[in-house]
Amino acid sequence: MNLLEAQNLTKRFGGLAAVNDVSFAVPVSQWLGIIGPNGAGKSTLFSLLGGQTRPTSGTIRLAGEDVTRATPHQRFKNGLGRSFQITSLFAGLSIVDHVALAVRASHRRSLIRRSLADRGLRGDIQQVLSAWDLDGVASSALPSELSYGEQRRLELALAIASNPRLLLLDEPNVGLTSAECDDLLGRVRKVAHDVTVVFVAHDMEMVLGWSHRVLVMHFGEVIADESPEQLLHNEVVGEVYLGTRTGEDDAGTH
Repeated sequence: MNLLEAQNLTKRFGGLAAVNDVSFAVPVSQWLGIIGPNGAGKSTLFSLLGGQTRPTSGTIRLAGEDVTRATPHQRFKNGLGRSFQITSLFAGLSIVDHVALAVRASHRRSLIRRSLADRGLRGDIQQVLSAWDLDGVASSALPSELSYGEQRRLELALAIASNPRLLLLDEPNVGLTSAECDDLLGRVRKVAHDVTVVFVAHDMEMVLGWSHRVLVMHFGEVIADESPEQLLHNEVVGEVYLGTRTGEDDAGTH
């Protein structure tokens, strides 16, 4: 069963097609990595999936429902969670309040009828913090008091605490070492093992290591949609993205 389906997605800015007739589907619980050179259309495609940008043509379906024209908030209610390349935490809101909002936003709790005095809510908050190794941080601490790695963990903890069916990760490895990124994605897989994940990255090694399938884009089009194993032997991808052509200047492909 496919959780996410994109069909003939196109986004034009004037005469430029940043995304051109892109189609793909992501089954439930699968991890799809999206990769390609700068200017390939990855960010535009991601914004189309998240609802920040509307397509010129084409359709997007989430769990069988057409969400092509749905707002980001409507997609969130339909089970879409997202993290951004730059952390999007609220500077004046404590860590516990951040988590409380995320837990309340899930189907299990009401934004109005539950408060921090509720033992069940406090238990859920503690469970989230423990799962992401944030339980040692003071409950009144603000995001600015966290390390960058802790901020990234908190952001993903919030996205997953709202019980998404689909999680979009925008450059999850930015600012992190390879070990920190592996730890972060490992926690996602452990805490939300049944969540479908679509992520954009530039790091081919990371994408190959964490994806069930990889979508490779070039000039707004999909040039490969394969398993990591198949991708390693794809000569077109090697020429366009990995720069394996010999005797040619491949500047500008990274």
